[in-house]
Amino acid sequence: MKVSKPPSELVSAHPAALPAAKRTGAKGFADKLAKASGSDKAHAATASRPAAQVGGAAAVADIAKALKAGQITPQAALDRVVERIVSRHVGSHGPAAVREKLGAALRQTIEDDPMLAAKIRALDEG
Repeated sequence: MKVSKPPSELVSAHPAALPAAKRTGAKGFADKLAKASGSDKAHAATASRPAAQVGGAAAVADIAKALKAGQITPQAALDRVVERIVSRHVGSHGPAAVREKLGAALRQTIEDDPMLAAKIRALDEG
């Protein structure tokens, strides 16, 4: 198989020779993306919510606190986390069949993942 060189005009192209749209760089791209997606509005909407509703570890901090305090079992904590995920993605008033299928799929995924299953077993033993 023969590999040939790219055409000389591509090799010698200087950034100044590129159209302005291609020279905007990361900042220009981020600005365009923000304008296109309305991220300022989305950011403002999430900034006004409590941390537990925004996402990440803060979304389940109260569950973790109750688990550490011994107020709930590891299985109850897992059930609460799954329910929060389902509610977040389907909505609390979403179709029951969809909520049930998503919850079952999440629980099955947790059981099938050896690392997650081991961590949950360790919670039960500890």
